[in-house]
Amino acid sequence: MSFPRVYVDELLLNWGDRLFHDPLRHVQPPRLSEWAFHRDAMHLREKLMMTLRGASEVMVKISNRASGPQGMSVVRRHLKYISRDGCVELEDQDECLIAGKQALDALIEQWHVGGWGIPQESKRRETLNVLLSMPPGTDRQAVWDAARAFAHETFGDGRPYVFAKHDDEAHPHVHMSVHTRGPDGRRLNPRKRDLHQWREAFAQQLRARGVDANATPRMVRGQTRRLSKQAAIWGTLQETPIRSPVIDDRTRHDLWKAHIETLSAWHQIARTLANSNAPKDRAMAIGVVEFVRQMPICSLGPTNRPQVPGSLPWPTQSTERGRSPAVPDLQLDRSRLPSLDVER
Repeated sequence: MSFPRVYVDELLLNWGDRLFHDPLRHVQPPRLSEWAFHRDAMHLREKLMMTLRGASEVMVKISNRASGPQGMSVVRRHLKYISRDGCVELEDQDECLIAGKQALDALIEQWHVGGWGIPQESKRRETLNVLLSMPPGTDRQAVWDAARAFAHETFGDGRPYVFAKHDDEAHPHVHMSVHTRGPDGRRLNPRKRDLHQWREAFAQQLRARGVDANATPRMVRGQTRRLSKQAAIWGTLQETPIRSPVIDDRTRHDLWKAHIETLSAWHQIARTLANSNAPKDRAMAIGVVEFVRQMPICSLGPTNRPQVPGSLPWPTQSTERGRSPAVPDLQLDRSRLPSLDVER
């Protein structure tokens, strides 16, 4: 039995919000207009398709810790690093270029004494060192233009900042140095949610420039570990697969426990799409099943294809310590699905 489109859209939005842990819709009155409801559902389908086809994931990282050394001496060292001591052009918040050692020294002095100023030594983080990066092969000019637009959108409230692109590595990346103090004196103190919003904003700017970019959490993709930069680069250069470390039972159990809510959300999305009366939705359901099967988290456990006893969509509370929690069974009856190709 298939469900009407409006019912499918309602279920998708419900489980989509749980999957991505960030509502795809702003707070609105309880009764959405039909147009707004359809728009949000289409937005979710687009996000799902980007994830299923493996769109390039953007990276946004703050490289300086709040607990580390602070003050102008640290800021000066970072500005010299990202500009290669004046050999690489910097661009500021007014789109003015800063090139050469003399111009760099003038910028450092301006940041030291101008505006709110940056003391030589400080107990607070005076700048944020932001790194924007994309995988090798991404259009470098698109990354540069997207970084400029992202900086203007995110930090364009009057606070000083500069950024530089580095072309000395395979993956295009941009370094930014942003004053934490804005014109009103309030300081930036980004949290995990803010970083996710920055990733979304950077990915959106890249998509506007023709780059297939996505910004999903690692857990949504079933990732179980984060590769170090050196390991990832070395494996790429040598064209050899990176071997996974041996995982003991306790670690396996903890990984399943951390991923089970996300896997259950994928399970419900697959079931919802499979029961839609739209052929494209039912084809996407097949894509969801294949995507989850290939997740790194699903390679753990006693077999490569862990099955849930019966059809329980959630793990039971009686799961013993040291055993993998049950993963939702994403098997679908293919006889009820159309033979359509899913974009990957």
